[in-house]
Formats: sequence, structure tokens, C-alpha cells
Amino acid sequence: MRHWMSLITVSTLLLSACSTMAARPARDAATTLPDLAGEYDNHAERWSASAGGKQAPSTNAAPAIHHWLVHPGGDTRQLLWRVVLPDTTPVQEARWLLVSENNGFVPYRPLTAEAEAVFQNPAKNVRLDDKSWVALSSCTYKAAATRNGLAFAADPAACSTLLPGIGATAALLPLRFELIDQRLRVVTVADQARGVDAATISQRVRWFTGWDAINGGGAKAAAENNDWHLRRDLRLHSEGGRVALKFRDGAASGYSLELARLTYRESNTEVLRLSVIEDVSGKMISYVWGDPESRRIGLSLGWLQVGLEVENETKDSRAR
Repeated sequence: MRHWMSLITVSTLLLSACSTMAARPARDAATTLPDLAGEYDNHAERWSASAGGKQAPSTNAAPAIHHWLVHPGGDTRQLLWRVVLPDTTPVQEARWLLVSENNGFVPYRPLTAEAEAVFQNPAKNVRLDDKSWVALSSCTYKAAATRNGLAFAADPAACSTLLPGIGATAALLPLRFELIDQRLRVVTVADQARGVDAATISQRVRWFTGWDAINGGGAKAAAENNDWHLRRDLRLHSEGGRVALKFRDGAASGYSLELARLTYRESNTEVLRLSVIEDVSGKMISYVWGDPESRRIGLSLGWLQVGLEVENETKDSRAR
């Protein structure tokens, strides 16, 4: 996976079959920006590609990807977009500012440390200047025809003329993005190397907070053992989020929790699954599931108890 982006060449892009579809001028881009704001992850897509975690995804499968999209200063005409590939070494990341102009989005690339800092502290809207930001006007996203609702696309041939000057982060530049219910479908420059229809599909993240109580005797604790270690600072997200379970002194218990919204292909059933993972083996030793829109979920294994509740969904999660 680490080498898949290096295979991309300008000629690949010029031959790309990803094309901009007919625009729909009736809908103003600024009115759709609030729909996009949020955090997204494609854990469910990767899980499906691995046959439910039973095998490694194929080399041509979608890479693990995470998106943060936020309006700086609440300005719905601007959208900060961080794209991260968490499984690469070193972790690859790109940052873009989309500005609503001419019934579309013009992507801007940050040039200075001051511009980069906006992505970590977007308290105010961005004041654009030529020293801190460069407009990638040839890659302007225009409204694209779609059966599902919101979609925007750039002209890949026009974009390709700018890519050599952008550097390695150009691989993570979106060429097309579409919001389908709570799923963000994105085609990046890098995806073109995987095929004409290649894209990643990420689900909107929901954060959960809560508590756990783990018995000091671990999984083999005797029923009369009352040495309970309680924590009230659990926090993990719904798209494959993990947190290590610890004893009261901070020592590792050897187990972790995973929360994931998944779809079982055999029954086409979507669930929110809370799992207990053995750290050494990576094996799931127990789990519970609930409705994918559940606001509360928990489990009790005798030696371990967990309770989680959805966090305020308006809370900013950009830096996590």
C-alpha cells in the first residue's frame, strides 16, 4: 500500500476516464457546504474488502483513508479538508481549502506554516493572500450530475497540468466527491491508478464517550473478586475507533475496545458493533451489536463492563 501512490504518472491522469459530468446550475454551491462538514472514515469499506476481517484486502483495494472537513469560523463558503492515509509509513496527509466561487469550489493549497495552522485551529474564516495560499483554479469543482444528490467534479485533464508543481500531496487531491446519505464517495488523483471506477467510500464518524470497569483479575477473575478498576474517560469513534483498556495505575490490561459500523454481506444487515480485542493476538474475543444509529451501546462479560453514549454531534473533532 505504501508504494501505490508512487505509481501515478501524469500520463495516467491524462488518460483518466474520470470526466466531469453535466453541471446543474440551479443549485448554488454555498447552500450545500454544510452538508459536507464532518469527519469520515472508510473502515467499513476496508472490512468488507477483507471478507469481514478474515483476509488482507487485495493490493488493488481502496486504501484506509480518513477525512476531516470543517468550516473555518463557521463560514459556510469555505471548507477546510484534511485527507489522511493512516496505514502508510510515514503517514501521508494532504490539506486543502475549498472556497465557494462561481457556483463551484476552487481548491487552494497552503504555502506557509501560518496557513497550515488554520487546519488545527479554524476559529476564524480564512483570509486569502498570495503569500500563504495558491489557487488551483484549473481544478475547480463544478456541480456534477448524480442520482444521489450532492456531487462535484473537476476536469482531470485540466488538473493534470498543475500536479507536477504540487508535489507528493497531489496524489490526495480530490477529483470528484459526492455525499450519499451519510457516506462520502471520493475519487482522488491516486485512485485513478486503480481503475476507471475506483473511489473510496467513507462513512460519517460519530464519537462516543463513556466508561469501563475491568476486574483486576482480568478475564480469569474469580466471581468473588471485587477489585474493579473504573475509568470514565473512554472516547472512540464509530468507524473502527479503538481504545486500549487500562488498569487504574495506567498499566495495559492486554485488551482493547473497537467500535465499528459494519454491513454483513450475507444478510445485508448493517450494525454498530462493540468488540473486545485481545491485543497480543489481535483476535476478537467477544462482541455485541446494535442498530447502526444507536446512541448507546454497552456490554458485560463478568470481568469487564462497558457503557458508551454518543457524544454531542456538533462538537468539533478536527484534531483527533
